[in-house]
Amino acid sequence: MLIFLIGLPGSGKTTLGKQLAKKLSGYVFSDLDELIVSTHHKSIEEIFALHGESTFREYERDCLRTYTLNIPTIVSTGGGAPCFHGNMQWMNKNGITFFLNPSLQELTNRLHAHNNIHRPMLKNLSKEELFIFLENRLKDRLPFYRQATYTIDKHNPSVGDLLEKINNQS
Repeated sequence: MLIFLIGLPGSGKTTLGKQLAKKLSGYVFSDLDELIVSTHHKSIEEIFALHGESTFREYERDCLRTYTLNIPTIVSTGGGAPCFHGNMQWMNKNGITFFLNPSLQELTNRLHAHNNIHRPMLKNLSKEELFIFLENRLKDRLPFYRQATYTIDKHNPSVGDLLEKINNQS
């Protein structure tokens, strides 16, 4: 089975994905952005700078579709991945999806505390600009995120929250 973690930047997709893969026997963890970087031999920032967002979104779609049901995988997607090229429908058809949805203030605090050099759209934003950016992104992306199999509306979701949903599905 494939398990996809979706949500805004800073929502915990990578952190929870790695923890969940350790808890579920036979699962591996994969970060979609890392797969794009290794496949195209360029950083996300370089892809945006050299080719633009539309090319990045095509790379994202192509790499997403390389995941196979033969390898049980927890996939941490980029925040925009569900919103382009039918990716949300593809993920729901081929696995289960979790929308991690902490508050905008929590996301702002998390992201502001970190250097966002590897996040081209967040780089050099003040805390206030970051909040507004996240608020606007959420408005745009929420129709896609709400299509997830499960939504976790918690300040700090845990692996236990995800496991409970997975176990109830079986």
